[in-house]
Amino acid sequence: MSKYQQPMQGLQLDDADQTYNPWLGLQGNARFFENDEITALLHRGLFYARSGVPIHFQGTAGRGKTAVAMEIAKRLGRPVCIMTGNDWLGIEDMVGKQVGQSTHSVVDKYVQRVRRSEATIRYDWENAILADAMLQGHTLVYDEFTRSNAKANGILLSVLEEGVLVVADRLAGDDNIQAHPNFRIILTSNPHDYAGVNMAPDALLDRMVTFQMARYSPETESGIVAARTGLSTKLSMRIVQLVNDLSDTATACSMRAAILIAQISAMRLRTASLSDVLLAQIAADVLSGRGVKVTTGQVANYLGQTAQKEVAQ
Repeated sequence: MSKYQQPMQGLQLDDADQTYNPWLGLQGNARFFENDEITALLHRGLFYARSGVPIHFQGTAGRGKTAVAMEIAKRLGRPVCIMTGNDWLGIEDMVGKQVGQSTHSVVDKYVQRVRRSEATIRYDWENAILADAMLQGHTLVYDEFTRSNAKANGILLSVLEEGVLVVADRLAGDDNIQAHPNFRIILTSNPHDYAGVNMAPDALLDRMVTFQMARYSPETESGIVAARTGLSTKLSMRIVQLVNDLSDTATACSMRAAILIAQISAMRLRTASLSDVLLAQIAADVLSGRGVKVTTGQVANYLGQTAQKEVAQ
């Protein structure tokens, strides 16, 4: 039975009198993994984005769409803001809305028996995230934009085509908002057959370059898992292969399953060793919750067989 014990890069042990916070320990030092496969995708996305073309990453869950979109946005060198699609999202959440009003009163008693008063009401307007990004020249990442309804997304037609945001509310001051030359927008979406996802209008898709995000190679996935959790590349590859081999096409798990198994394993390795029995238990719990019909014994048997193959090689 093999055991793993290794120093965890980026994971620091807390003092004995402190409670360990896994959210800070794992996510705080996570780095963006990049190899030739991901570099090629980044270069293509950056090329189109710098040319002023809206780009769209589409694919099933756990393909790294948001991570790639955020990395491209960061490399554009402008402030980045992010908006997540939702069914309740409305036009005012993109453009802006009235947030209050101010009243200014003047009372004139210059003549003793005459009283004159004036009241001026000013309506206060606040730009929403899309309008603000366009005015300031920021990069907007619109994550899972097809979770918003078609009416709300319809306002993007003129934004993607002419760089103009049409404002129908007279309180905004301007009828149209012209995009700053540095304004860029990057979108992501899941397939329309996912729960809560609407069909992407053809008129919108026609105004952007869409990248279909397929599954990364096992080498790339293991590199991402290692970067996110601090595990060694060898152990990360073993976890990725385990997930891929034990989940068939009908129940294919996203890369998040491998990352979750690796995260739990990394927590164990902070203070103790990780046996194949424990790794099998972790993997079975994670995979069974994702529709993969597998037992701890089956995972342990798989790990034993792969370990024998590695020794034989």
